[in-house]
Amino acid sequence: MKQELRTQYLTLKLKIGQMLARLNETEATIKQLSTELETSKIELAEKSRLLAEVTAKAKEYEKSFKKSDKIGKLVVSTDNTEASKAELKKKLDSYIVIIDHCIEQLRKP
Repeated sequence: MKQELRTQYLTLKLKIGQMLARLNETEATIKQLSTELETSKIELAEKSRLLAEVTAKAKEYEKSFKKSDKIGKLVVSTDNTEASKAELKKKLDSYIVIIDHCIEQLRKP
């Protein structure tokens, strides 16, 4: 009887030890996953911020691009006078400067 109780006791002690080991492993996994989750949240916030910046820049570039429609209207409506040719040249030079600036901005990382 004593031997039987001792065997049961040792069996239970072994099972409890195994359960504690699994518990420790599970807690370690939970800590690791929590750390990964926090890192992912930080990355997501950064990516969201970058997306908002890029979207704002895209809208800005789109507005600048819409100005190019005015060039066609300007060319059609000009007379063959020297004053209108000078105005057209100024406008075109202005648009070229803006386009060059946009290209430089796009080249930046």
